[in-house]
Amino acid sequence: MAENPLLRKGDIFIIPINLGIEMKTILIKPKGGGIISAILVVFFILFLFPVVFVYTHTSEGRVFLLGFMVFATLLFVAGFYFQHAILKQAKKAESLFSIASISESGISFPEELEFEYGILNMKAWWSSSGKSRSYHVSREFIPAGTARASNIPFVNAEFRMAILSDGSGFVSAPAVRILSEPYKDVVFLFLTEKGKVDANGTLVLSTDNDSAQVIVKGVGESITGRVYSTLNKARKVKIAISAPESAYEIPVAEGDNFEFSYRMLPEENIIIAGGYKLIDPRVIKRKLGKQYMVMGHGEFILKGTLDLPFRRDVSETMSFTVTLEEKDEWGF
Repeated sequence: MAENPLLRKGDIFIIPINLGIEMKTILIKPKGGGIISAILVVFFILFLFPVVFVYTHTSEGRVFLLGFMVFATLLFVAGFYFQHAILKQAKKAESLFSIASISESGISFPEELEFEYGILNMKAWWSSSGKSRSYHVSREFIPAGTARASNIPFVNAEFRMAILSDGSGFVSAPAVRILSEPYKDVVFLFLTEKGKVDANGTLVLSTDNDSAQVIVKGVGESITGRVYSTLNKARKVKIAISAPESAYEIPVAEGDNFEFSYRMLPEENIIIAGGYKLIDPRVIKRKLGKQYMVMGHGEFILKGTLDLPFRRDVSETMSFTVTLEEKDEWGF
């Protein structure tokens, strides 16, 4: 089979659309998957070889050594199986992606596939144990229905996300999950560029020595503002955005007297494809080229803060909304 001219090596695939609507497609693949598998095998051999040597050259403690070898082997098999499952999902997504035809209207396949459509919710956080940290992701696919078709329309539906620089955060987006083999558990997420920011208000921050006024308004897909301040003891004024259902605050701007503008929606329609267990908030943030991000529709909170040394900061908040006036329904 000839190589798909739209496919190139790497993690990000951008397909030019000449039909009036820009479309960005992202295929999520694990970094260095084959290398990690090879390292696991080499490490296991190097780790187990001296244990086997001691076992065959001593008559004491052989039961303990045998138990240790069995335990180490089970750990290796579990790790290798997990890595193999990840690589298998990645290959499924890459294979399906290579035969798909993508336009501004959606995704087409050369054959009918069975899939479920709905909302994919993800939450990510870090936990610490001694000196080590672990990244955790919970995923929940909430199906709205199932269908069998050779075309999946691009749906202009609401989505939300807030992701910190370390990958902590949440993502909730319309999605399709393939049920047919050999592409089972390949997922497509849809992020629309459509929407409008509705914001209009003023935040007043003050102490005995410092004061600031933050004038806010919505302009198209962006929330914009102007900060006027008189600072004596305060170091600066900080602007951040968060979502009501999350404690994560995304920094937007800081200074004394400045203007700010933050786009709440992508600049183009985006389709994200990958294995169900490969897609997470951290990789989405990285593939979109953001250090941190808050984006989507619904209610959000803008927070202005006087950064005060040696005392509690002074903050005020206001709510604003991002509305999607023309919502699409799944066309099945």
